[in-house]
Amino acid sequence: MAMDFNKLERFDGGNFYRWQKKMFFLLTTLKVYYVINVARPEPTENETMVQIRERQKWIQDDEICRGHILNAMSNTLFDAYHNVPTAKELWTQLEARIHRC
Repeated sequence: MAMDFNKLERFDGGNFYRWQKKMFFLLTTLKVYYVINVARPEPTENETMVQIRERQKWIQDDEICRGHILNAMSNTLFDAYHNVPTAKELWTQLEARIHRC
């Protein structure tokens, strides 16, 4: 199924819930939404190659997820949030911003 991600409206501070739902669909399609709900696997002593690969996959998927969220924001909001380190933190901060208003 081909999707035209360029048609996704950029979030400018208005109608957050519609934008959030569209982002959910996009991130789910890309199979990266899980990083918003699953904590980053931490390194452990004597970890297996499977654990190392899982952590590396999570890190890569988080970058993809975070990048898509940032790319779907207005330039003003992008500038305000581009330093947030993870997709989960970014998502949480955006939700908190809306609840404050």
